[in-house]
Amino acid sequence: MGFSQLLLTALAVAFPAGIVFVVLAAMELLGWGTAVVAATLSWLGIAAILRIYFGDLRRVARYATDLRDRFRGTPPQHLSFSAASELSSLYTQIASAFRERISHLETQTSTDAEILDHLPNPVVMVNRHRVVTGFNQAARGLFHNLETGRDLTRFIRDPILLDAFDDVANERETMKHAEFILASDAHRHFDVLTARLPAATGDRNFVLSFSDLTELRKLEQMRADFATDAGHELRTPLSVLLGFIETLEGPAKDDPDALAQFLPVMRDQGLRMQHLIEDLLSLARIELNEHTPPSEDCDVGKIIGKVAETLAMKADAKGMKIRVDHALDNTEIVGDEKELTQVFVNLVENAIKYGHPDTDVEVSITLAKTPPGALARFRHDRIMAVAIRDHSDGIAREHLPRLTERFYRVDTARSRAVGGTGLGLAIVKHLVQRHRGTMIIDSEQGVGSVFTVYLPAKANNNIRKLHSA
Repeated sequence: MGFSQLLLTALAVAFPAGIVFVVLAAMELLGWGTAVVAATLSWLGIAAILRIYFGDLRRVARYATDLRDRFRGTPPQHLSFSAASELSSLYTQIASAFRERISHLETQTSTDAEILDHLPNPVVMVNRHRVVTGFNQAARGLFHNLETGRDLTRFIRDPILLDAFDDVANERETMKHAEFILASDAHRHFDVLTARLPAATGDRNFVLSFSDLTELRKLEQMRADFATDAGHELRTPLSVLLGFIETLEGPAKDDPDALAQFLPVMRDQGLRMQHLIEDLLSLARIELNEHTPPSEDCDVGKIIGKVAETLAMKADAKGMKIRVDHALDNTEIVGDEKELTQVFVNLVENAIKYGHPDTDVEVSITLAKTPPGALARFRHDRIMAVAIRDHSDGIAREHLPRLTERFYRVDTARSRAVGGTGLGLAIVKHLVQRHRGTMIIDSEQGVGSVFTVYLPAKANNNIRKLHSA
């Protein structure tokens, strides 16, 4: 407040007192000189008091301005009037409460952002105008060019997803699911939930949460392919059988030569269907129980020994030997003996089928010095490695990742010629996974292949040296 304003205010306040002194002088109760001096002194006194009062108010106002502009300030000291002191104290309390509230909100926002960033599913926040207002790290990884302040359609142009968003934004739905396919090197499928956020979240009115369905869609496709492949595998021998039966019932009904020629083929095709059905049922049972690990003990060394004895005649027929080499004085693990027998019978039998005549099938049992990364999730101190090596034509590296798929064959004609159903390695993979292990396949064309099964070993599997054949 300027000096002139202060003077006018003082005059306005002192005017009633001046009137009193004038009246007293007029009534000759007070001399005119005394009245003028008294009035002047009252005006000056009131002006001084008002100057101090308005000075306090100016200091409080500057303090309020500092709080408004910087939300920081030093309260004025030594105020003369209690009203100004109370006002300054109130500003201080309000500022302190706001600072605490802001600090709480910043902490809450930081915590919410951290939680959001740790969510595995991509999450994008959008306002009602389709403008992106926030997202987490998973969303940034999914949409590499994602930015706040940009229109959602800059990153997502799927009409079904945008229609779902519009339904929620226009309050036709409170939340809505839509399937979204992200076109990339490998198409990824997502279930996108669009939902309205509470009004307290400000401009971030809606959230889009992406749940990855890619593996589920792949599994569905695999099951469809499996049914198709299984039908195809059964149709071929069945067609052969029906064709021969029709021939024997018709033109070759009384032809003993045709009967002698067709019956062995019919028996082989019947056995092929039988083996295929047995493998299909076996695979279904294994997948049903795969999530439950075995609880009994078994001895891998003894299982390998029995497998070698069982298949010795089949190996001898090709001039081959099954040689077992292990360096453990205890080969017991937690496992199902029948299932592990099936694993190693399949692997050793494959080594015999595809190995060159007059070569050895080499089986070794050791402790893995460096277990494969796939076993990191098992957290076992010791891992037993059972390796089955053959001397064959080998397998091209591009086929190795798919060898454990159902009905996948590198050489279909050769596989069927040696009696393969295309399910053996798929069965092995699921049985090994039930034992919380893994299988690694390595092969070199012209040299041979090595199938190594890694299984969690007991802590007392100490090393010794033993060779057997």
